[in-house]
Amino acid sequence: MSPISGPFFLSIFTFLVAVAGAPTLDAGSFKQNGISAQQLNTQFASIKKTDSCDDSAMACVEGAFAQCVGSKWVLTECASGTQCFALPLVNKVGTSITCDSEADANSRIASTGAPGG
Repeated sequence: MSPISGPFFLSIFTFLVAVAGAPTLDAGSFKQNGISAQQLNTQFASIKKTDSCDDSAMACVEGAFAQCVGSKWVLTECASGTQCFALPLVNKVGTSITCDSEADANSRIASTGAPGG
């Protein structure tokens, strides 16, 4: 089998098509995503699982991923070694909420150029 055929080639080709087709984000918007993630993480730090909430809201509550159901937070614990963070999106304006290590979350936010990293 040729080194540029088969499953390996298909995987590389699929990756390149996905990357080439991915939207790009200008530096200012990327930095704003980092600032938005910092702001959300600051807000999340003050939320308690006993606080009321608006149905369908999502947040990080006491280190866990949380969804509001019936005006109450329903927590899903993160895997060992991770906790919930708001992180900056890289291909469009906005943030995501996910479980990650603190070091990786800090690195992702710092890579945006947001003040304070």
